[in-house]
Amino acid sequence: MGFYKRNRSLFLTLLGTGLMAASVCWEYARMKPTYRYIVEPWSLRGYETTQGWVILAGSLALMALAIPLSLRLLKGTLIESIVVAGAVTAFATAVPVLADAPDQDLGGVAVWGLAVLLGLAALAVVGRLLPASMPGWSRRLSLLGTFAGVTVLAGLVVYDLLLGNRHVPLWVVVLLLMLTLDILVVARPPVELASYRLLLIGVTLVWLVTLVCAGALRSTLMRLQVETGNAADYRDMQITSGVLIAWAGGLLAFAGSVALWARRRDELEEHSRAGQQLAVATLSATELEEAV
Repeated sequence: MGFYKRNRSLFLTLLGTGLMAASVCWEYARMKPTYRYIVEPWSLRGYETTQGWVILAGSLALMALAIPLSLRLLKGTLIESIVVAGAVTAFATAVPVLADAPDQDLGGVAVWGLAVLLGLAALAVVGRLLPASMPGWSRRLSLLGTFAGVTVLAGLVVYDLLLGNRHVPLWVVVLLLMLTLDILVVARPPVELASYRLLLIGVTLVWLVTLVCAGALRSTLMRLQVETGNAADYRDMQITSGVLIAWAGGLLAFAGSVALWARRRDELEEHSRAGQQLAVATLSATELEEAV
């Protein structure tokens, strides 16, 4: 019981990711119960769909990251954070390759979204490099100029030339997104929270897959019915229990990962305050000895 009380956020994360992983055993899409005609297939379970396998793989990977983080097997050093970021990026990039995801035609919103993220990443890097003695107004001006310059340059030149108005493999988009997020989470202080931020991002991305896959699942069911020669209307198909379980699991996993991040943040703040108090006490003791 004591282990559970100390690791309630871990159990909440594992419960949520476990529900998302187990959801593939339930139906993801089916015909409405009031539909009166016989069609084949009538329903699709999660493991029969690409989306289901992506959710399963992502959920298991999140479990594998959450456990060592909660048990403090990962100490949060810069090297460990970079290794974790590289592993998460490699996994996320491999998923669309293995799933044979179709190419994407990115619009202006997606291009500028990536540009803003790159601007934030540059902001985090420059914020760490600027000297602490720099005046406040000069520091804020430098950070604002960095963010605006990188965002505009990336949006109008780099990403627009690479991604705009053309079909781009999904794994390329995921790789650019994850590399940008890696820089952002590792550069932001404290570095000990970088892996926890990556866990939170991973949970959000897998949860997002469950939230936006409804249309694709219904289209898949309709395509399979067309292949058998007897298809129903798209409006007569619906998502069902498996997707709802994945949604609930994603919500629990998100809450658990936030709790893990918050607990580690509070611990770091407590250690920092204790160190400051010890330094002040040591200084006071030294001054007292000198006065005597």
